[in-house]
Amino acid sequence: MKRRDVLIDLGLVAVAALDGVLGLYTTDMLELVLTLVGAAGLLLRRRLPLLSLALALPALFLTGGPIASVIALYTVASAATGMIWLVAATAITFLGLGLSWDTFTSVNDHVLAIVYATMTSGGAVALGRLRRNQSRLSASLDELRRARADENRRVAREAVAEERAHLAREMHDVVSHQVSLITVQAGALMVRADDPEVAETADTIRTLASTTLAELRQMLLVLRADGPEAAPLGPQPTLRHLDEILHPVDLEVDARIDLREGLPPATQRAVYRTIQEGLTNVRKHAPGARVEVTATSSDTGAVHVALRNAASPEPHPDPAPTARLGHLGLSERAHMLGGSFRAGPLADGGYEIDLRLPAAH
Repeated sequence: MKRRDVLIDLGLVAVAALDGVLGLYTTDMLELVLTLVGAAGLLLRRRLPLLSLALALPALFLTGGPIASVIALYTVASAATGMIWLVAATAITFLGLGLSWDTFTSVNDHVLAIVYATMTSGGAVALGRLRRNQSRLSASLDELRRARADENRRVAREAVAEERAHLAREMHDVVSHQVSLITVQAGALMVRADDPEVAETADTIRTLASTTLAELRQMLLVLRADGPEAAPLGPQPTLRHLDEILHPVDLEVDARIDLREGLPPATQRAVYRTIQEGLTNVRKHAPGARVEVTATSSDTGAVHVALRNAASPEPHPDPAPTARLGHLGLSERAHMLGGSFRAGPLADGGYEIDLRLPAAH
């Protein structure tokens, strides 16, 4: 039990004991003991609510002190007790409250006693059931939040795994091209070489290159087998392909591209994918908005890409919870290249994507 709950229960015991003692009209020791036992029984109300009420009821019938019984009835109503027990507890408490009315000299006294007992016992039950429903709703919301957090983590893992598989396919395309050139050149050298040792070395290089290419393809097949359906292998995009996506017919794009020649292929692909993802998001979530695209590189080869779009001029429904999954892949790609990726809303309702990659060494 939490310290706060203990302090609350001790306070309730003190209030109930004071109420019972002040309501005593005699110095009968039995009534005093029953009053104190009923008040002390509130310490059991969280674990044994029915027992707590049972300890409080004798004092209610003998002395008329209602606080201990009303608090215990509230706890019974808020606990997960059966409906039969709740009805019985309410009826007995109602009877005790009605009989505790001071005088019954007229019909009005009987009516007032019934109203008093009904409002007091009914109020305790109503508040208790409200508390019970709030607790159940809070537990359901906690479970929903945990389930949503688990789902978000699962989706994030899948997005990262998909991006890694995509990077593996890119690696295959780039490396296999280079290794294939090595194989061809080594084969040509083997045929043309006059020196047998040179020819043998060239043949060894060709064999090793062919083996490496086969193992690389096998590794890629393993990576693709565990992930989602992979895209077909093909040429990977470079900076030369930017013009194809920077002049769409459905978007107004203001582009400023100032990238030096000879950037590493991995950097070029990261730039392309970032701009591609940014424009795709604008189409989905801010159709008709103006987009500013800036891509620059320093003399050392460090790259900065920024996309900023204004708020959509057209009403558009809120995006699905998975709408920004592409950003996870871009962040993973930037991290693997030693850079950083940031995306988020702007104060004017627009959106910004920022990619920074260091110079390749």
